[in-house]
Amino acid sequence: MKTKIIVSFGIVLSCVTTFSAEIPHATGSDQPPVVAQEADWDKAVADPAAAKLARPDDVQHAWHEQERIMFVHFGVATWEGSEYDGDGRTDLARMNPAGFDAEKICEAARSWGAKQIMFVCKHVGGFCWWQTETTDYSVKNIPWKGGKGNMVQEMADACRRCGLKVGVYIYSDDPKYMSGMGRGGRTDDPAKQEEWNRLLRQQWMEVLSIYGKDLVRVVWFDGSCIVPLDDIIKELAPDAVILQSPMTNIRWVGNEAGIAWDPNWNSVSSNDLRSGVATQDHSTPDGDAWAPVECDIPLYNHNWFWSQGNESRRRRTDELLNIYVNSVGRGSVMLLNSTPNTNGVIPAGDVTRYQELGEAIENVFGQPVGQISKVAGREMIVRLDGFETVNCVDLWEDYRYGHRIRAYQVDAWMNDGWKRVAEGTAVGRRKIDVFPEVSTDQLRVHVAESVGTPLFRQIQVHRVSQALVKALGSLPAVTRGAIASASSVHSAPYEAKYLIDGDPATRWSGNGGDAAHGQLSWVELDLRRSKRFASMAASELADRVREFVIEVRNRPEDVWRAVFTGRRIGGDFKSELPATTARYVRFRVTQIEGPDATLWEMSLADRPEAWEEVSVVDLAGKSQVDVDLSAQVVAPGQFDIRFEGAEITEVKPLFEEQPGEARFLEKTGDHVYRLNRTQAVDRDSATGVRVAVKPDQRGKMKAMIRPR
Repeated sequence: MKTKIIVSFGIVLSCVTTFSAEIPHATGSDQPPVVAQEADWDKAVADPAAAKLARPDDVQHAWHEQERIMFVHFGVATWEGSEYDGDGRTDLARMNPAGFDAEKICEAARSWGAKQIMFVCKHVGGFCWWQTETTDYSVKNIPWKGGKGNMVQEMADACRRCGLKVGVYIYSDDPKYMSGMGRGGRTDDPAKQEEWNRLLRQQWMEVLSIYGKDLVRVVWFDGSCIVPLDDIIKELAPDAVILQSPMTNIRWVGNEAGIAWDPNWNSVSSNDLRSGVATQDHSTPDGDAWAPVECDIPLYNHNWFWSQGNESRRRRTDELLNIYVNSVGRGSVMLLNSTPNTNGVIPAGDVTRYQELGEAIENVFGQPVGQISKVAGREMIVRLDGFETVNCVDLWEDYRYGHRIRAYQVDAWMNDGWKRVAEGTAVGRRKIDVFPEVSTDQLRVHVAESVGTPLFRQIQVHRVSQALVKALGSLPAVTRGAIASASSVHSAPYEAKYLIDGDPATRWSGNGGDAAHGQLSWVELDLRRSKRFASMAASELADRVREFVIEVRNRPEDVWRAVFTGRRIGGDFKSELPATTARYVRFRVTQIEGPDATLWEMSLADRPEAWEEVSVVDLAGKSQVDVDLSAQVVAPGQFDIRFEGAEITEVKPLFEEQPGEARFLEKTGDHVYRLNRTQAVDRDSATGVRVAVKPDQRGKMKAMIRPR
């Protein structure tokens, strides 16, 4: 590969914000100018204009450079077939993971490029995978290795042999000392707080001592921790970043979809960071503290622990690659889960999926069409070996010196001028932009706004698959993996499942409904659990559909409820829908021109900006009302709640119909609140808010919700 670096300074471009805009070159020549001037790297690094920017320390930088980390969720819940062991009363005689092999887990992690393993040493029920004197609810009382096993030690030894670092997850609560979950180590009985502090401190000392200072790179508190551990972590894990505690210096993205929003700034206000619960939402380019973002995601959608049924929810390779681009490709670290079965073995299908993901990342991003490295300046040109078809630019800022780049534009040379193909703001460790294919022999990266001289570690140009380009156009489809059935099918090659399989070369066709008697075709989808959607895309083989309706219900016995009526579909139909959460969806044709509908694809997806109406409450005679959000909060995460039509004096969270702690709800705007649901969410969970309103109000209050 022959690539050349062209760096120019002092060039002023007009601000163009529309993609694919033609930008003729000022000289009128059929070749862009060559400006052979390169910035002095050391001088650029020392640019005083950037001296006050927040920057990562060596520990944060080393953690961030790992890029990919593998979670290992393994515990009592694996034998229970659930997501949580909440009561600490499981029969431990059932637990004998005889096939456990820590080295094979390390091999699975390395196969997709993970540089670290974060093993769940103790989950919510309090079961400990190491020999400890703090509790009998531990590995010493299970049949595995006659009660003499130490899974934490075996993971430490295997990681050291395989060249992997480790992260430590020890849940801060224990059912013997606190009811419910998400207490952050706060006991129900204040008189027992000191006793629990001593036990939890001992657990951390034991585990960190087993791993050793050379291995530990992350200390992970799930839901914060009030127990003082600063001294222990500083002594036994000096090279570890910390998540969700008063000592935190990295941040949770705020969802479990593995997606960071664009832009993603690694800087944050130190006041927000000290709260211990700051997420990506608290990012600001001029923050005075550095705290990069981590995106966690289960391999099974959406389950963290293995069960026989959960294997069917294994994410596809293309979906995982999409998540990689939306996490790593937006400057974050990707934390992908693994979960051994009751034999202690990661299922073969999971192992294959990790290998496929590693190969996909290497195939897509491992062999760039062109690249340049270690360049400073406001404008860079990457020359290719002749005209190439490309559709991706991969920017790497030298973020050791802060977020200098504040706005950039990417143009491709098209013989008759520059054509805008991408633009953005935050770059940070890495920013991947995918765009429609162009044929070009050079691309220009222009930094339109910066604080000090921009610094690029490298700029890469790629040609990625069209499937990835299409997938990155929206949030992941909620229809993927749904169970489809139809009122009629033309023949076996055109079954209902092909309507939602993501393959534009397959289709569903009805078998000629009786239009004269209103008997038109429909396709019903079981999304497997309640999911939210707010947009629709579809494509039709023949332009036959003249009107259709989208109907929903949450239980088979419920009456169908229409949420959207559409007209002609044709070759490329896209539309926003009212935000809706439901498990069952029906696409029903109500008017047709021709024998019957025949569609290539239909997908439903969410829109992050869409508000969903929850309820409308009559305020007459009420001083407070409870708003049930259970139908919309179907997985842990963050949610914005907005109220209209009332003067509100106070809002409190309700979890399982009990008041939750104030830290799980914060006011973010005028009558807008952010709810952080970290507890378990299953069919028996209840999520809501209690709203106090000014007395003697009349009229109706509307409650709206949207996920973050």
